Amino acid sequence: FSKKKISLIAEIANAHEGKLTLAKKLIDTAFENNADIIKFQIFNVNELLEQDHENFKVFKKLEMNFDQWTKIIKYAKRKKLKVFADVFGITSAKMAHKLKVDGYKIHTSDITNPILLDFFSKLNKPILLSTAAATTNEISHALEKLNCTKKEIILMHGYQGYPTQITDLNLSRISELKNQFDLPVGIMEHVSGNSELSIIAPLLGISIGAIVVEKHLTLDRSLKGTDHFSSLNPDEFKRLASLIHLTKKSLGSDKIIFSKNEIQYRLNHKKNTITKKSIKKGTRLNEVLFDYKRTRRKKDSVPYYEFNNKIAASNIEKGTILTPAMIQASKKVAAIIACRVESGRLFGKPIQNITNFTILHFLINQIKTSSKISEIVLAISEKQGNEIFIEFAKKHGLKFVIGDDKDVLQRLIKGAELINANIIFRVTSENPFIYWEGIDKLIQNHIKGKFDFSFVDKVPIGSGYEVINLQALEKSHKLGTKKHRSELCTLYIYEHQKDFSIHRSSPPSKLQRSDFR
Repeated sequence: FSKKKISLIAEIANAHEGKLTLAKKLIDTAFENNADIIKFQIFNVNELLEQDHENFKVFKKLEMNFDQWTKIIKYAKRKKLKVFADVFGITSAKMAHKLKVDGYKIHTSDITNPILLDFFSKLNKPILLSTAAATTNEISHALEKLNCTKKEIILMHGYQGYPTQITDLNLSRISELKNQFDLPVGIMEHVSGNSELSIIAPLLGISIGAIVVEKHLTLDRSLKGTDHFSSLNPDEFKRLASLIHLTKKSLGSDKIIFSKNEIQYRLNHKKNTITKKSIKKGTRLNEVLFDYKRTRRKKDSVPYYEFNNKIAASNIEKGTILTPAMIQASKKVAAIIACRVESGRLFGKPIQNITNFTILHFLINQIKTSSKISEIVLAISEKQGNEIFIEFAKKHGLKFVIGDDKDVLQRLIKGAELINANIIFRVTSENPFIYWEGIDKLIQNHIKGKFDFSFVDKVPIGSGYEVINLQALEKSHKLGTKKHRSELCTLYIYEHQKDFSIHRSSPPSKLQRSDFR
């Protein structure tokens, strides 16, 4: 499965009515109508039901033997369809394994079946785990067993209500499952096939985060065969496949990067900053000197918050669109603090208290003693549990960005871009005491010496910090590997010192105690 593509499963279940010819027709239909995967229910009736069960005779007629399944699966694979099997016990699981299906689904009825879970724990093929009417405790225990070997697991949300009522869809649960278990989620809603929502609901699920759609397929719903309640006819299934493709395209990227059309829209509609009168070189700029209008000349001008109190680099004529080249270059330094609760030493260390304040609060108060740092931004991990840092930022009036848990370097870059900073003051969020007296001196020497990277050394471990140009971090991210994008954000610079201008600073000799931690 891929996050870049939504996988559509044609759920046949038992719509074949126990007939080989009908099963093949359904395979043809799935292939012709753009399914990615076809899924059947493989079961042993004596393993599924007791003989006095009201549906025993029905399922006995639907049951197929090994030879029939062999022909069905070979036929599907000749059509280049992946084949998944819903199994209902260890006998059918072993049969599916022998048939070499591409993946398995564990029905919610077996989510607490330790024998079946243990069997699948030893396999490494993809598993769809149904969470229908399953408690979080049941899901957690099932995952514990299944994760004995590395495999792809997709949690499947939805249940069969013959058909399922709209009020029982609970699509919001998709994001909850995704966050709680840190696993991809699929949708298997079972709305009436006659309803428009039978096609709309899967698309809504995709918009919430589902990467797999499982949908019942029938040759003709009006014949009222097995599971006809929530099944789509072939033309409806094909329409769903097309809409899934368009829905995925419409979601696009969560990164705020403009497309060509967006850039053109911006140039056509955004008001530009235009001089009201001629401005002499050396003039300190302010909002009163400018008008804000759409112009025939399509340029991206400088916004008010970037030119206020800056100096004009040259004479500027009346009616000129203000551009960065017209302003004296300046350096903006921001403290970007990477935050996450996970730690190798103490979980949630930055939010642990020292007297009446958290470690993070202590740290920020020391950073605020600097006259060179203009803003502080928290670069927070998107992983569940880090919401506490968002609350902290809001409470203390701090700006924040949210990004990939492992790609710490990208979070720092994102934080700098948020406030247009070109120099980053970096310090770990877990250390309450830093050599704050040396912050401004290091920043001043960094700017004056035109360095790419500056750091303070010979101080107690954990009390140091770094000053890095944004361009140096962007270069590290582009040319580095996974380890360079981790919390070891400046490792690439240390390993490629010849490619960067580096400044090292030390405190007075009486404070040089690198043997302390």
